[in-house]
Amino acid sequence: MTYKLVALDIDGTVRTPTHPVTGHTRRVIAAVEETGAVVTIATGRSYRSAANQARILGISSPIVSFQGAHLADPNTGEVHWHQPLTPDLARKTLDAFDSDDFPGDVMAYQGHEIFVKEMTEWINAYSGRNEVTVNAVGDLNSIAEQSPTRFVAVGDPNDIEGLESRLLAKFDSTLHITRSLPQFCEVLHPDAGKHKALAEYCVRLGIRPEQVVVIGNGYNDVHMLEWAGLGVATADAVPQALAVADRVTARVQEDGVAQLLDELLQNGLFS
Repeated sequence: MTYKLVALDIDGTVRTPTHPVTGHTRRVIAAVEETGAVVTIATGRSYRSAANQARILGISSPIVSFQGAHLADPNTGEVHWHQPLTPDLARKTLDAFDSDDFPGDVMAYQGHEIFVKEMTEWINAYSGRNEVTVNAVGDLNSIAEQSPTRFVAVGDPNDIEGLESRLLAKFDSTLHITRSLPQFCEVLHPDAGKHKALAEYCVRLGIRPEQVVVIGNGYNDVHMLEWAGLGVATADAVPQALAVADRVTARVQEDGVAQLLDELLQNGLFS
């Protein structure tokens, strides 16, 4: 068995705020692509932010962003696949946030912008860090009618864990609900998710799931680690990711992704 597609999570997997992407990682990715295998990213970041990371990594194939609701070309912006929330699902999500009396911030991602009820200190800082336009609209129901790509609830990790549990109990499979970070709970269309976007991409490429390597570290990577032929977690991944991974590689600070891909290259496992 050889692998034909590699999908990489970004934050906490190939980079951190204090440990940028290394030259070693870029060189190994290029070497994998030289075998004819496809390398992509599967991230919770918005498309524009993900496209910037793709350029840093030297990746030009279509990328998965918005937590698996979006598949698009990082150079041209051409959208190959998109699963936004329907207005009905968006309204039901907002009603659930209101009935839960969630104390944190809620962000709605629509197009390349973010919409919030009101600006807060955290929202202002988030906007600056991510170089994204944030609009205060008072009532997010107006955005719900425009089929936003996702909602992100932001708060204390304990509040977020409880919110996620209650939303999963309420909606089950009628929405895709996940945590990308301990302080983020994300709500998307039920057909979204990194694993589902990658499955769609594989159909387009004629690649089987068992021919796919994925590497990640977060709660939102669990499904794709279970789905892929080889699911690899970083050593400092969340326990849920470690529990389902086929392999564990070193932390991002030790170039774990490059180490794993180097090993597979040396064993002739890409084609």
